[in-house]
Amino acid sequence: MEFVVIAALVAVSFGVAATWLIATRLPAEWIERGQHEGRYASLSMPSAPSPLSEIDARRAQARTDTRRVRRARFRASAQRSGKAAA
Repeated sequence: MEFVVIAALVAVSFGVAATWLIATRLPAEWIERGQHEGRYASLSMPSAPSPLSEIDARRAQARTDTRRVRRARFRASAQRSGKAAA
């Protein structure tokens, strides 16, 4: 058990060290290039929120309706099983 705790502490320490090294040792040009050209570049650029298209709105509504139906079915089955047990 002690080995697991020590291994976890070592793993967290490596993660902390790697994060610190990235934040302090990378040249500023690399960081800026990564912000503009990287995978998450769109997150760093301010943009207007795009309105949902009609299809996206229907999908969102369908997901909500599906959740409601599942919740209602679960409640009904829970009430039936509760009455059967009583």
